[in-house]
Amino acid sequence: MWEKIKAFFENKVTIIVESVVIALAAAGLFIGGVNAEETAKSIAFDVGAVLAAIEALITFIQGITKKA
Repeated sequence: MWEKIKAFFENKVTIIVESVVIALAAAGLFIGGVNAEETAKSIAFDVGAVLAAIEALITFIQGITKKA
């Protein structure tokens, strides 16, 4: 059973879909985190969004370069 779960998460399509979902979440965090009244707090959201976007990019690159 664990081998099937591991194989699912190592699947190229799964990795690419995961990176797209992470990128969309990062974009939502970046767009939704900016508020005029809470500029100091929004910096933390922006940093988190940038880090999530970098993670999505790395996951996407790993997905497209993975050898089957």
